[in-house]
Amino acid sequence: MNQNILTRLNLAFLLSGVLTVIIPSPLFSQSLFIRGDCNIDNSLDIADAIFGLGVLFSGAGPANCADACDVNDDGSHDIGDPISLLSNLFNAGPNPPAPNSCGEDPTSDSLDCQNGPAECVPLTEDCSNGVDDDGDGLIDCADRDCITDPACIVPLSFEFDVYPLITVECTFCHGPPNPLGNLDMTTGGVTAAYTRIVNTPSNECSNYDLIEPNDSQASWLLRKIEGTHLAAAAVFGCDAIAAGVQMPLGPFCCLEPNQIDMIRDWIDSGADP
Repeated sequence: MNQNILTRLNLAFLLSGVLTVIIPSPLFSQSLFIRGDCNIDNSLDIADAIFGLGVLFSGAGPANCADACDVNDDGSHDIGDPISLLSNLFNAGPNPPAPNSCGEDPTSDSLDCQNGPAECVPLTEDCSNGVDDDGDGLIDCADRDCITDPACIVPLSFEFDVYPLITVECTFCHGPPNPLGNLDMTTGGVTAAYTRIVNTPSNECSNYDLIEPNDSQASWLLRKIEGTHLAAAAVFGCDAIAAGVQMPLGPFCCLEPNQIDMIRDWIDSGADP
């Protein structure tokens, strides 16, 4: 009986010619699948071969997962695929190529898998447990799935993000020999500059620190560069003249919105050194 099935299939192949169905698609599968599970019911049986033949010869397709129907993994869906599956099921033929359990297509071709078996739920990477959860060989923040995970976002720092901006935009006025407002942001380098502004009261309105970690609106430096310092000074009755003008001064004003946003985010995330 098994040999009769294969004989009839081979005869159909000869009568129909080489019929190949290729479904253009992106290079990589969009869903996980099992090779040979053409009807995506999470099992390999004769129903898969019958469905594959239906797609080829009786308008049952296109298949929801052409990759799964490509039983011999030759990059196309043709009569060779149901023959390969029936040979495996009934005639001790070789198992279909990988994936033999829920997985992605390891070979590049033009086929795709829009919908795999419902049981093939993609594994997700836990970005902070030291384990390769999704089996792609990449762990935690090295996995591209973790790019936007909070555990993998490198926090803003004074040394690498804020101070380079200060050296370009501010040290013309806030450097030796006569730093404006007696605020020297050059001498002693990045560590000294950080100490001079973080948790240090402003000499223009002492109710504010120059930088108050986790509170940009209570940080005088931020209020000065965004131009809201006069309103801030008025809250505590600080002298408007002493509060000065928006910084950087004169022709150097003003910082770009994205630069101000970066400093604000740095402060509100803790003002790391």
